[in-house]
Amino acid sequence: MGTIHFLQHLFGPHLHPLFLFFTGFGTSAVLWPLLLLYYWLVDPVFGRRLAIAMAASLLTNRILKELFNTERPFQIDQLVSTPAAERTATGNGFPSGHSQNAATFYLAFAFRHPRRWRWLAAGLIVLLVGLSRLYLGVHLPEDVGGGFVLGAIFAWAAGGWSGLRVWRPTWNVLIGALTLVLAFAVGAEPGACGLLAGCVAANPGFTPPSTVGGKIGMVLGGAAAMALTGFLLYWLPGRLSPEIQNSPALAYLLYLAASLVGFGLWPRVWQALTPQPLSPSPPPTLAGERGAPNPSYTELS
Repeated sequence: MGTIHFLQHLFGPHLHPLFLFFTGFGTSAVLWPLLLLYYWLVDPVFGRRLAIAMAASLLTNRILKELFNTERPFQIDQLVSTPAAERTATGNGFPSGHSQNAATFYLAFAFRHPRRWRWLAAGLIVLLVGLSRLYLGVHLPEDVGGGFVLGAIFAWAAGGWSGLRVWRPTWNVLIGALTLVLAFAVGAEPGACGLLAGCVAANPGFTPPSTVGGKIGMVLGGAAAMALTGFLLYWLPGRLSPEIQNSPALAYLLYLAASLVGFGLWPRVWQALTPQPLSPSPPPTLAGERGAPNPSYTELS
């Protein structure tokens, strides 16, 4: 608690809105739309690797929170936090989800494109997110540190581990079965389980658009497809029955469908229906990866 008191005294209460802004860089509501844009418009191969790492990181974080079952600072001392800050805190304390999300996402790009300025930029964002969690009184230093370490591991797996090049098709079935067991037998968060299953099952079999019009069409159509998925699998069931809307099965199905639509179905539909010229060369791949599948292995499929 001493670190939290020190930071709050150092920066004062007038910077509270700024630190709420900083903490937003570690939220799923910010990171997953950014990842979808990168996947649709820049590099679907690395984008999918990062999506799998992000989903696995999220699921791991949720499981560890339940296993360690630690308190948050404002549960120990209510004076260290505010209602606005507490609304950003869900679940138990260790490890920090915002810190782990930020480390996984931003450091993965630094591992993927290792330049000094990219490392500095990624490190600065990650540190600001972690600092904000301490200043806001929603995490202890060990929560943030644990999130940093775990996030860096997943970031390296996505952007720096050349050994993670291909997935056998049978892995889709095995990981799908594993997420079902975790969600409905072990009690892990169903949404995170469904998200991981969908990211693994989706296959980036498309080339990103090369024209401005194509990019706009890809984004607008993708946003509409995602909104339709949410309407059919979240809003509509909620109007029919609140119990159904809050059921673990629907949460699993919603995130499974959203990831399949965003990372698989919509890009393929867009490419099939759009006659505009595409990029002349395939998107960049990691060292050792090939652009075309072979009979034994399929790129992350």
